[in-house]
Amino acid sequence: MLLDERSYAIAPGKLDAYLAQHMAQALPLMRQYLGEPLGYFRAETGEAPQFVHLWRYEDAADRERRRAAMYADPRWLGYRAATGATGWVLRQENRLLRAIALPPP
Repeated sequence: MLLDERSYAIAPGKLDAYLAQHMAQALPLMRQYLGEPLGYFRAETGEAPQFVHLWRYEDAADRERRRAAMYADPRWLGYRAATGATGWVLRQENRLLRAIALPPP
């Protein structure tokens, strides 16, 4: 299993507007190509307003295949261009996390 943790720092006062736009436009496309997210989270502490979303993949090849299909969709490219033009995203970071097998209790 591979988790994709994506975090975004959003301009002060813009997080609610960003999330509304993201939920209406991006999330339906992401669900179509990436499946159901593990979750969306709003940071309660830290620097600029932030949110995080997590996606699960079987492995790196699965992630690459799904994301390539999404990036081939002009609707996704249009969403990204429109979002970038707002200037609301101050920083984006993502980490790929590989599961560690735990010993039985």
